[in-house]
Formats: sequence, C-alpha cells, structure tokens
Amino acid sequence: MEQHYLICGRFFDGVNNDIQTDVKVIVCGGKIVETGKNLLPPAGSVVTDLSMCMVTPGFIDAHAHYEFVGPETFNSFSVTDSEEMKALNMAYNATQSLQKGFTTVRITGTAFRGFGCVDVKRAVERGFFPASRMIVAPHALGTPGGHWDFSIFHGNANPFISDFMEQPYAIGTGPDMFKYLVRKQIKYGADFIKIMAAGGFASPGDDPGEMQLDRDEIKAIIDTAHLAKKTVIAHAYTAESIDLLIELGIDEIEHGTLMNGRTAQKMLEADVKYVPTLFSLMPPDDDIDPSKLPPKSEAFVRKLAKYDEQLKESREVVIDLVKNGGIKIGLGSDIVGIYPNHDGWREFKAWVDLGIPPMRALFAATSVNAEIVGCPDLGALVPGKTADIAAWKRDLLTDPRAASECAFVMKEGKIYKNIIN
Repeated sequence: MEQHYLICGRFFDGVNNDIQTDVKVIVCGGKIVETGKNLLPPAGSVVTDLSMCMVTPGFIDAHAHYEFVGPETFNSFSVTDSEEMKALNMAYNATQSLQKGFTTVRITGTAFRGFGCVDVKRAVERGFFPASRMIVAPHALGTPGGHWDFSIFHGNANPFISDFMEQPYAIGTGPDMFKYLVRKQIKYGADFIKIMAAGGFASPGDDPGEMQLDRDEIKAIIDTAHLAKKTVIAHAYTAESIDLLIELGIDEIEHGTLMNGRTAQKMLEADVKYVPTLFSLMPPDDDIDPSKLPPKSEAFVRKLAKYDEQLKESREVVIDLVKNGGIKIGLGSDIVGIYPNHDGWREFKAWVDLGIPPMRALFAATSVNAEIVGCPDLGALVPGKTADIAAWKRDLLTDPRAASECAFVMKEGKIYKNIIN
C-alpha cells in the first residue's frame, strides 16, 4: 500500500484557527495517518516537498452547475445539447475543477431530462477518469413557468414544444405530485433534494420576490425527503420566502441576497445552513474584457433595477452574517455565465474582495462545507480523515487571486497534480 510523506511550508488543517509552519503529513490507504512537525518519512514512502506552498484540505464547492460549458450556451444548452453532451460537459468541468484544487463539488440541480449526472458521478467513483468527487441533486423541483422551467427561455410560443422541454422529474404541481418526484429523485440516486421555492433573476418570466411553490407543496417535499434521511436545500432570495421555508423545516438556504437582519436571526435560531453564492451578483472580475461579455437579458436588467436598493441593503446584512454570524455558512460559486463553470475559486476571491476574513473563507471552503454537503470525513487534515489535499504557491491570506493557482492536488491519497516537483 503506497504511503506519502508531505513536507508542508504553511499548513491549514481545517480545524484550528491558525496557520502552522513546517508540518509533515503521512498518508496511507487514502487516509491521513499522522501530522506533526517532527515526523520522519516512513520507509519506502513517496516524499513530496511542498515547503514553498500553503497546504490546505481539498476545497469543496457547495453550489455548482456543471452540465454546460461556457456562458454563450446558458440560454440554449438545455435544448441544443443532448443528454450525452450534457454528461460530457459535466465530466469535463469536473476534471477541470479537480485540477483547480476542488476535490469535491456539490451539483445543485441540472438540466438533464433524466439522471445522467448520477452516471457521471458514479463513473468518477469507479475511477474511470480523474475528476472532483460529486454530491448531486439531479434536478431542482419547481413549477411550470417557474425558475427551473427551461422552456421559458424560448417564449412558450408552442405549448406542445414547451411541455416537451419541461423536465419530467422536476416540474410539478400539488403536494402528492411533489411527494412522487422526491421519491423518484431518491430512487435514481439523489444525495439531497433541491427546490426552487421562489423566482430568480436570470429567468425571464418570474420575479425573485414571488413564491412559486406553495406552503403545502413545500411541506410535502421536506417531510418526504426527511423520511428518507435526505436534506432539502432551497433557492430563495427574500425575507418572506425564507421565513416560510424556515417555518416548514428547510435545512439550507441558497442565495438569500434580499433577506433582512430579522430573517438572518431566524436562520441562526433554527440552525439553518446557508450558502450565499456571493460571486453571482458581483461585478465582472478584472481579468474579463467587459466589451466581450454577452449582453444581459432584458428581464435580468429589469430585475436588477427593481431590486437595486434592496440588494444594496441586503448585501450588508449578508456580509455581516458571513463575517460574524453563528450559523454554518458555506462557499458555493453558482457560476452559470461569463466564466468557466469550474472556476469555483472566484467565489473565494469574492469573499475576500467583500472584506470577509480569508480564514473565514478557508473554513467555509473546507471543514464547514464538508458538514454542509454531508461528508464529515472530508475538509480537515487530521488523522482518520480522507486524504484530500491541495497546495497553493501564493498566500491565500494576503493574495485575493491566490486560489486561482493550485499547484498540487491529492484526492483519496492519490496525487492528481504536482507542478512543484
């Protein structure tokens, strides 16, 4: 059984709130065996010198969409790409994200009509190709004409075509139908359930402030999923929608960028987890030429204008919650336009750019996210944990773009990238 001996310059273990120096790590059988300053390399072990790097647990992206490639396909890929192409897109993005230091990604709903994303996940688990481990919700449950109904991007002009474009395992109406859809999701491999409780910014026919699932539908979804020991996460923006979701027993909120302080306090009291996807509403990064960006849709521009003041007010609430709140807050990129879908590091940079302490972002990307995605054996470099390890040439605490350059990746004790040695 191959053993590894890593020499770490700076070392963040995902547990302690400090950066250690000159730490050695022994890995065997895909697990962390021992860490310490005075360890000697076991006989016959593979020695890797990372003394010029910052070593961390492998990063985890808690909110990703990998079934399409490139911003130019966002409004059309659900129709133009076959199921097979979506699977290839997903495999491609997952191979790229592994090389960028993200050893795990959580896929929060896809545009597959069927369950191709589960097949890709299983192919990775079987070792068919090197890629990030995937935790998947095959579809996001929603309503006809709602945020997850991809036919609305094409005008709904022909009801026969529109009905065909609706995902048969995702779109429904009524508590009994949603109980059925939850059970189908679980039957075919869902690790958790995602719901589109409210409208969104990118979809043309709705509004972020409107509820799309009613009280009885949400309750049916949550209760059915919980019976099967599955968590339920919800796309929602406003205080009103989040308040209702908390009342009905939701496990986690995605986005929440129109919430207020009172709702943030309710989340804390109810121990609701939170993935704010801060990057999704940030201005373009400085490595993008604005003149080459695809134009924003009329609906998106209109909604941003409508909620401009509320977004500014709520952003302060969200940033304060991320900085100081006692709830579990994870790092999730939600990249669906402008940038490659696998650029999860941009969410880390967004946190730092918004004034959130880098150590807070490090915990969110590692041990906190491990708990959020339901993988307690990940996210920490301590004995007994799975040996998912990343190393970075630049300082993650002082350089906002340091996370864009991963130099070393180990997943389950196997090295997949090493540009140091």
